[in-house]
Amino acid sequence: MQMKTRLLKALSSGILLLTALSVLGLYSTPASASQKLAARERILVNAMEYPWSTIGRLNAAGRAHCTGAMVSERHVLTAAHCIYDAKTGRWLAPQELHFIAGYQFEEYKIKSKIKSYKKSANYKPKNEASARNTETDWALLELTDPIGTQTGWLRLTTLNNEVITRINAKQAVLISSGYRAGAPHAQTTDFNCQPPGRFKRSGKEKENDGIAHRCFLQKGDSGSPLLLYDQQVFSIVGINVIGLETERRGVNTYVGALNAQRFHPENGKPDTKRSIRNLGFLWDKGAMPAQTSEVSASPEKTIAALLVRKGYLRGNAMKIPSQTIIAAENRYKKEQGKTHLKTSLQLLGDIILSLE
Repeated sequence: MQMKTRLLKALSSGILLLTALSVLGLYSTPASASQKLAARERILVNAMEYPWSTIGRLNAAGRAHCTGAMVSERHVLTAAHCIYDAKTGRWLAPQELHFIAGYQFEEYKIKSKIKSYKKSANYKPKNEASARNTETDWALLELTDPIGTQTGWLRLTTLNNEVITRINAKQAVLISSGYRAGAPHAQTTDFNCQPPGRFKRSGKEKENDGIAHRCFLQKGDSGSPLLLYDQQVFSIVGINVIGLETERRGVNTYVGALNAQRFHPENGKPDTKRSIRNLGFLWDKGAMPAQTSEVSASPEKTIAALLVRKGYLRGNAMKIPSQTIIAAENRYKKEQGKTHLKTSLQLLGDIILSLE
């Protein structure tokens, strides 16, 4: 209870003190009853639809998994602790890692081996649950195959005060999506990661070290992107790396994300620049899937799932016919005065912003 009190006081002051830490973890474990209850807010999405196609499952040595996100046609951003085997006390070799996108219920069509990876030299895998270690818990994987042309990829962006103001005004929203332990073979998404605070500043640094949010995450979600939907664009503002537990044991009441600002080509951190050198490509405009890709640029099934939640549709969103979905979309736009929305991504974003 004292731990919870300290956490609540920290949140009320606007600064999140890292007093109760647990790494989200590479090794997935069965979900408890309380976790299953907390996970109900996450929605099953179609991993073969953009933007979820940019998020994939990172399989490690055939016995564990994390989540990662495409940030170029050949690069995946994830957490450093995802490529460290705590049981054997060693860093996994690139050939022990595989990245699969569009993964749903043990079916996938897009995959690649890992050619190499870069990570911070300052990350200490044996001291994972610490505020300082969280700052360097990142890895950039280079894929053997340029599967980003099929999946598309997302740019990095900064969660600045202007964006936070729009989030508080419900004009923008933080989202988290990944392959959690409770549903390791399906991508599920939490559409409302409102940030309750920020990590405590360390030393003389002026910038916050991370982002705290309240989306429900489990083991397996490690390395998943903290997404931002703002001004009709999806982007990445952080990497989910650490959980903060209070009285519900095993449930991450608050989640800590490594701030993507660390990778900025001008304002980023020295250790990141030394490791990656060219950071500019991470901040480009991102890319949609190629027209020849099997990935759909229209998130129809996600829209259907959200319209089910809002009462415009009934049943299993993945099995509802396209014509029925289109009819529900048109009814939503007419009733909500949104007939000006032209693309499915604009419609998806509008529905996300309307969620309670």
